[in-house]
Amino acid sequence: MNLQDYLRKQQPAETVCELVSVITGAVATIKSEFLGGDEKTGIFNIYGEEEIKIDKKANQILIDVLSKSGLVSQIASEEEKEILQCNSNRAHFAVTLDPLDGSSLIPTDLAVGTIISIYGNGDVLSGLGEISAAFYILYGPLTLIVFADQKGVSQFVQDKNGVFQLVKEKILIPDGNLYGSGGLRKDWLPGHKKYIETLENEGYKLRYSGSGVADIHQILTYGGVFSYPALQEKPQGKLRLLIEVGPWCYIIEKAGGLGTNGKTRILELTPQKVDERTPVYVGSKNAVRRAAQFLEQ
Repeated sequence: MNLQDYLRKQQPAETVCELVSVITGAVATIKSEFLGGDEKTGIFNIYGEEEIKIDKKANQILIDVLSKSGLVSQIASEEEKEILQCNSNRAHFAVTLDPLDGSSLIPTDLAVGTIISIYGNGDVLSGLGEISAAFYILYGPLTLIVFADQKGVSQFVQDKNGVFQLVKEKILIPDGNLYGSGGLRKDWLPGHKKYIETLENEGYKLRYSGSGVADIHQILTYGGVFSYPALQEKPQGKLRLLIEVGPWCYIIEKAGGLGTNGKTRILELTPQKVDERTPVYVGSKNAVRRAAQFLEQ
């Protein structure tokens, strides 16, 4: 079963299928830009990071197809300072997107990805609990999509004809022993450092590539925990609550896992702005719950 047939079967609203098809239809165009590598623009974004040309191209590709679809009232992108407002009588949805997560890894041929969340109420700042669906596209040895909605999590792999075919459905995250943690160890707070040391002593294996989509996909597949903690100089961590962390936690929780900021479920939070950041612990329930015990010390 291909992605479109799956969505038509799962989603009573034809517009959901249409919206996802619009986004995934841009995959080939985005991939064609990879040969440009990580050429810098000399311009720094709102996060203080130097923009990479391929990020800007991927962003424009997705904004163009979403705007022209007539299905979207708002778009919040990692590459944009403000929420983009779209005018259409058909518009039902709001969309958040990280056009190309991990793009600096392209010259090393490591996996990178696109992160999407969809709000059926048309408001990206209405609260992460209002996410209707979320998915990521992972560009690696395989090009795949992991899609989550109220009915669960499914995985699709692109075939030789460019069509995404269903390979797994009703995915559940196992209790595995992988971990990844962002930030430099010297900058970790004592509670997080003790948590990671405990996992290592219990035989957890480090898996951290610097591409959030790839790292989350490993945790979904094999189990364990991905974290980017509060740091000594960055108490809110590094990752964007609305654009990155919210969609990841939605997908992982629909697969039976858990996502928190160390204290509170991520999906109970309401971002106040597009660039709001948060610490995150996401993965298998037991591993994530244990983090809170150490962070309280």
